[in-house]
Amino acid sequence: MNQFRGTPTPQSITHGQTGVFATREAEASQGPGRITPALTLRAAWTRFRRAERQFSSSIWGDVLGVISLAIMFGGLLYAPLLWE
Repeated sequence: MNQFRGTPTPQSITHGQTGVFATREAEASQGPGRITPALTLRAAWTRFRRAERQFSSSIWGDVLGVISLAIMFGGLLYAPLLWE
């Protein structure tokens, strides 16, 4: 008969992720009073992503998208003039 292990509970897991891909700041080992570069970079990346999401969900994200499409279309339209 097949027997399966139970799903591990958080108390039974003894290892955690550390470094750039850590999920929580408490899991990364640090010296006293010292901030690791990975935590600083992750915090900066999180702030950048949050700002990007807010910008892209506003009207200004749509305006920037239309301007980018117009520039690309103009570039494709006038590119043959530059090749000759």
